[in-house]
Parts: sequence; structure tokens; C-alpha cells
Amino acid sequence: MKKFRILLYIFIAFSFYSCSNPQNVNLKNQENTLRNELNNKSEKIIWTTEIDASRLNEEMNTFIKIADKNLISPKLIQSLRDVTPPVYPCIKDLESLDTSGMNTNLYNVVKDFCTKLTDSSDSLDSYFNTDYFFNYVFFKKDLKDIWPVEEDEELFDRFVICKAFENKDIAQVPVRFYKDKEFVDLSLYLAYYGEYKITKIEIIRWGNLNGETEQKQ
Repeated sequence: MKKFRILLYIFIAFSFYSCSNPQNVNLKNQENTLRNELNNKSEKIIWTTEIDASRLNEEMNTFIKIADKNLISPKLIQSLRDVTPPVYPCIKDLESLDTSGMNTNLYNVVKDFCTKLTDSSDSLDSYFNTDYFFNYVFFKKDLKDIWPVEEDEELFDRFVICKAFENKDIAQVPVRFYKDKEFVDLSLYLAYYGEYKITKIEIIRWGNLNGETEQKQ
């Protein structure tokens, strides 16, 4: 009987405590509700298949060695050329040395003529159009007046061809000739008659490379 009374008191006390703390009951009910809701949503989610799961367990700071041959390739070089245009030097008061877009036949004629002129060759008349041959005679005289040389001496040491001004049938090509520290700038005018022929040569300027004795025609 005494044991029954003790159990009765415990039951009454527990019932009283539960009723006096409805907040605890509500929190527990809310927790169960949220847990059930999350479980339901989780079951409805469609998860994708895991890709290359082994990579997740690897160390990502491992050094990867790349062979030098993989760093630069012809395709990479070509792509850089397409993006970044080449830069060419430029002669002050003359023109750029960019002859990349110059007509090949035009360039070859100018180069051949300048090579023979550098060597003091007298057989230059074939490069001139016959209708303008008198311009060749005038050019030889004008050049001799400003650029005297000894007999059998080369007229120039070297030359550089500059960017041409080209039209459909005519072209103007600036050229600089050097001898030691002196220079002469010429402008060659050419016309196309089945092949390029010179119609006129203009002496633009001449002098020392430091410009102290520079003169213009």
C-alpha cells in the first residue's frame, strides 16, 4: 500500500509538471514537425550522380609539372601574332620600315635597282620607262652633284626600303642609302606596264646621320 502511494505521488507530480510547462511540450512538437518536413523534402530531391569522386579525397596542392614543349606551340605563337600586330622601326621624316604589305613584284624591282645603284652600276636605264628616260639622266646628274665619289668606288654601303604608297597602277617607294655616317633619301616613282618601271626619282634630302649638315633638294 505504501509503495502504491509513492507511485501515485510521482504520477501526480509528473502530470502537474507537464501541465505547468506547456512551452516545453510545444517546442518538442515544433521540433518533430520541422524534422518531419525536412525529411519529406530531402526524399523528394533528385541528387545528381557524383562525378570523379576520387578527386575529392586527393590533395589539391600537389605540384603538377608541365613540359616546356606544352607551353609554347605554333598555334599559340600564331594567335599572339593575330592579336598583337608587329611593331616596325621608322626613319625620322621618311617612313616606316614595314614592307610586309608591299607588292612582291614591286619590292623585287626596287630592291634590284637599289642594289645596282649601290654598286655604282651604270646599267640602270632598263629599270626606267622609255617615255621617262630623261628623268634618269636628270637623276644621275643631280646625284653626282651632291654625292661625288672616286672612280671605281661604290656609291653607297647599304640601303633600306621603306613602306610604299601603292595605288592600282602607280607606287611611290621611299629608300634611304648609307655610306659611312652619311645618307641620301630618295623617293622612287613607279608605274605598272605589265611590269613595274621607274618613271621618276626624287632626291628628298642628304647629310650626316646626326643631322648637322642635312640638306633638302
